[in-house]
Amino acid sequence: MPSEHRPRTAVVLAAGQGRRMRSALPKVLHRAAGRPLLAWVLDAARAAGCGELVVVVGHGGDEVRRAVAAPDVSFAVQAEQLGTGHALAQAASKVTGDATLLVLSGDVPLVRPATLVALAEAAEAAGGWGSLVVAEHTEPGGLGRVILDSDGAFRRIVEAKDAAPEVLAVRRVNAGLYAFPAPAIFAFLERLRPDNAQREIYLTEAPRLAAEAGHRIAVVHLDDPAEALGVNTRSELARVHRALLDRHLEKLMESGVGVLEPARTSVEPTVEVEPDAVLHPGVTLLGATRVGAGAVLHQGAWARDADIGPRAEVGPYAVLDGARVAAGARVAPLHRHTGATLAGDDADRDRRA
Repeated sequence: MPSEHRPRTAVVLAAGQGRRMRSALPKVLHRAAGRPLLAWVLDAARAAGCGELVVVVGHGGDEVRRAVAAPDVSFAVQAEQLGTGHALAQAASKVTGDATLLVLSGDVPLVRPATLVALAEAAEAAGGWGSLVVAEHTEPGGLGRVILDSDGAFRRIVEAKDAAPEVLAVRRVNAGLYAFPAPAIFAFLERLRPDNAQREIYLTEAPRLAAEAGHRIAVVHLDDPAEALGVNTRSELARVHRALLDRHLEKLMESGVGVLEPARTSVEPTVEVEPDAVLHPGVTLLGATRVGAGAVLHQGAWARDADIGPRAEVGPYAVLDGARVAAGARVAPLHRHTGATLAGDDADRDRRA
């Protein structure tokens, strides 16, 4: 947890349009595992001890505000898209007092709270100033390379478009997750200039300047590179959606739930399933659905905001939309039940509401 004298604040960069999504919807509001991408990031920051959350908005800012409004969330505006360093600078007036500032991206929903805690603690450690997360990639492609000296100390980040061939050979990449001291970081942001191939103000230059000024930038290595996966395309959205579902299915199986074919099963993280329930291939469970102990859901069963009692049996391709199934009841195959309460033989009747 953060020290008594240094609270944690998260600034989440969420101003980009996401042109490669080919969508009118702001990129950070596209949904993965039932929730906007941005909501996953905000919850990870909360779980890591951030008492205040600042979201930097731009494209579709009003929509973003409505989607994630909460008492602990404030908003800063990046009217022009001039780069990540410029985006963070817009949050200066929203960050009050001394704090450890976690700088996150609104399109990286797989980041775990434990990773953010490690990131913050590395910056808060004795002799520390800031920290950043790195990952090792066998094919780093267009990701920024993190350069260390012979002693393993951080020196700089080089964006791929600005990198020489010998730098491109480095497999250590920037994960886009940072911890900096506030307000000190904002003085370094004022020194940034768009002297690069993109003509943008790179946030990645700020830790270089800090290191050159004698500050220690700790490097936190990411065990699972997927945590840093950002969403820029529909393909990447599908990938993080599946990863979030798989995380929840793993937790369910560890708790005693039978999932016969996880790759063909979709259970949103908001769904509760009790031990000894069995989910056959193709089952989809959404929203606030609850499944009782020992219930069996056969192939293709679909439920949203449903309450399925213990030992109930839901037939193949049955649809339960807001329905309640009593303990031990049977739902006939291929039937649709909307807002119904099903008990005993009622569950076997044809209710195509």
